[in-house]
Amino acid sequence: MYTYYGILADANTYFSNRLHEEVWTDSSTEDRRKALIWATAIIDALNFKGRKAAVYDILFDEDGAMLEVTDEELRDADWSQDLEFPRDTDEEVPEEIEIATWEIAYNLLDGVDPDLEIENLGVVSQGIASVRTTYNRNHTQIEHLTNGVPSAAAWRYLRPYLRDSAAIKFSRVD
Repeated sequence: MYTYYGILADANTYFSNRLHEEVWTDSSTEDRRKALIWATAIIDALNFKGRKAAVYDILFDEDGAMLEVTDEELRDADWSQDLEFPRDTDEEVPEEIEIATWEIAYNLLDGVDPDLEIENLGVVSQGIASVRTTYNRNHTQIEHLTNGVPSAAAWRYLRPYLRDSAAIKFSRVD
């Protein structure tokens, strides 16, 4: 059972070739794993194009023709694949998804909280004496933070895999 995208050793190599990697290298192996698990949960909460590979495999034959399957078979296939990737005909997790996982994990280790970041975007003024904070609730949301992703770099890797939120999918039901 996989609990996160990528391999810890590959993440370590990724960060060894990057500037300002101290947050990663100064963290314990256990904290790195926790951050990777949390990052994967953030990624898997997004709405991706296509289907889990296990679902795709039972829905389509090798020529791409749709097969008839029961709802129970679909549920079983969905549950048989722990994570959202690989998808469709892919047999492996795309490298971009692994890199996005590592970037999110890095930001989580650095203490970035997407909810707090969104709240801080709306701060127009703060005070010390009499402790006051003024918010502008009409501020523009930043897309990656709105979607719970604490890293703009990771968002750039994830964005091409996301389903268009404006698209509507119709299915005919007999």
